[in-house]
Amino acid sequence: MFLSKKELVGLDIGSNAVKLVELKSSKNGYQLKNIGEAILPHHSIVNKIIEKRDAVADTISSLFEDLRVKTRNVAISISGHSVIIKKVSLPKMSEKELRESIPWELEQYIPQSIQEVNYDYQVIPGETAEGNIDVLIVAAKKDVTSSYVSIVREVGLNPVVVDVDVFALENMYEINYPDAEGLIALVNIGASVTNINILKDGVSIFTRDITTGGNQFTDWMIKDLGLDYAEAEKVKSALHEGEITPELETLTRNFNDLICGEIKRTLDFFASTLWTSKVGSILVGGGSSKVPGLIEVLADLTEANVDSMNPFRNIFYDKNEFDPEYIEAIAPKMSVVMGLATRKPGDKS
Repeated sequence: MFLSKKELVGLDIGSNAVKLVELKSSKNGYQLKNIGEAILPHHSIVNKIIEKRDAVADTISSLFEDLRVKTRNVAISISGHSVIIKKVSLPKMSEKELRESIPWELEQYIPQSIQEVNYDYQVIPGETAEGNIDVLIVAAKKDVTSSYVSIVREVGLNPVVVDVDVFALENMYEINYPDAEGLIALVNIGASVTNINILKDGVSIFTRDITTGGNQFTDWMIKDLGLDYAEAEKVKSALHEGEITPELETLTRNFNDLICGEIKRTLDFFASTLWTSKVGSILVGGGSSKVPGLIEVLADLTEANVDSMNPFRNIFYDKNEFDPEYIEAIAPKMSVVMGLATRKPGDKS
């Protein structure tokens, strides 16, 4: 069977798990075709660097096989220290002049040679008060990008889009919250990285990856409670289901203070140096966003309206095929992969 070139599967290769979403377009928008996740063996990916190639490849392959996914075209993404995103203000110029100037601009912000990174750029609509243009430049270390691309190819998949986590979040938001206005921060608390993307009227104006996430909580449980990795992850995922011990309550409070403090510092930096007003609304996702009390602590610290992001808000699914309780439970973890699933071959990466 020949598959349409328009068909594409979102594949989020995270530090702790691989997540997959497959959608099909309809006249009313998007319909869920396939969804799932598979847990990676411990330390398969450390600080976004693939350490156990065979384990990661086997997990991806098994996930596609278990879900009987036939589409081979995938969109993947990267984040963390290997990615640099900068917004620069430049004089108005032709596309040719802009293309030639980007490498010179980029060299100011990267420690390595320009030959060691893949980069792309996009002009932000409008112009500054000085009559300049704002340009968003994205660079990723070639060795890290190549490791993700090659492992996907090893299992017979075709990585037609390589995105960045913060922009996948933006894509998810655009689909599910089409009437966005004002300043809003999208925050995705992953296992090893917390992605922050601040949007103005739906367009990204500031991004940052914080290299702290849910693994910190897991490490504390292993150290303070004497649990092994699997036990700690199980306890963490069940925190919201009932009463917790005083020891766990202390760790929960410490984790919320740590993550929310980092998020607040990022938002304060944005408001004090790059913008004239504070972010008033925050949408939070990621597996660790379900830690009890996190949303309330973040709301108190930032004095913003904080809510959980819903990547299925405008996605139709057949309730006879997909259990609504499962969709609700897995939703916080699926924001990045949902954004990837809505990409199309040929999109700018």
